[in-house]
Amino acid sequence: MAKVKAMFPAILMSACVVVPLRAAVVFGQIEDFSGSHGWTSGDPNPNPPVTVPDSGPLGGGDSALRVTSNGGSGPGGKLVVFNRTLWTGNYPAAGVSTIMADLRNSGSTSLSFRLAFNGPGGWFVTAGSPVTAFSGWNSKEFDIRPAALLPVGGSSAAATLAAVSEMRILHSAAVGFTGAQVSGAFLVDNLRAVPEPSAFWMIGLAGLRLLFRKR
Repeated sequence: MAKVKAMFPAILMSACVVVPLRAAVVFGQIEDFSGSHGWTSGDPNPNPPVTVPDSGPLGGGDSALRVTSNGGSGPGGKLVVFNRTLWTGNYPAAGVSTIMADLRNSGSTSLSFRLAFNGPGGWFVTAGSPVTAFSGWNSKEFDIRPAALLPVGGSSAAATLAAVSEMRILHSAAVGFTGAQVSGAFLVDNLRAVPEPSAFWMIGLAGLRLLFRKR
């Protein structure tokens, strides 16, 4: 039984694949930040996001994206990064209702992470997910089903998720999509597009059934 438990995470991860750069989200994609892949904080910014080698959860050979802010009122003052390529498109049609991410707060201020989505229905954000100052790596789940998203002037979460034009990762204790002014930094890695957790476990169980049938 111990052997089966050890194999279970691998079975679950087999549902996810690292995918090449394109302009549409697909079920199971993993952003491993081996490159910038369209992530930016806009121009001008004195603290643009950068891919840092050997800084991910696995250490050597594992890259992560570092996002920093200076807390000022101008460009670079807020902890926010966005993507208008790899993470756009129709999320419900792709079967994606949860985004998972590995996050590390490397600053001295506790952060509240949110994902934000823009589309035809306007801006919507996830509930905040806290990470303490100077934390280690944290695996976080963000529920992006229409009923779970919070409007920021938006009128229809379903319409936005059906045609996402921009996705953001940001810090904001208040419900908002622009990010909060703060002097801080965080690392993000292994951004994953998956179904809701219960469905993800069913995929794992299906994999186990196939494993036992082959024995």
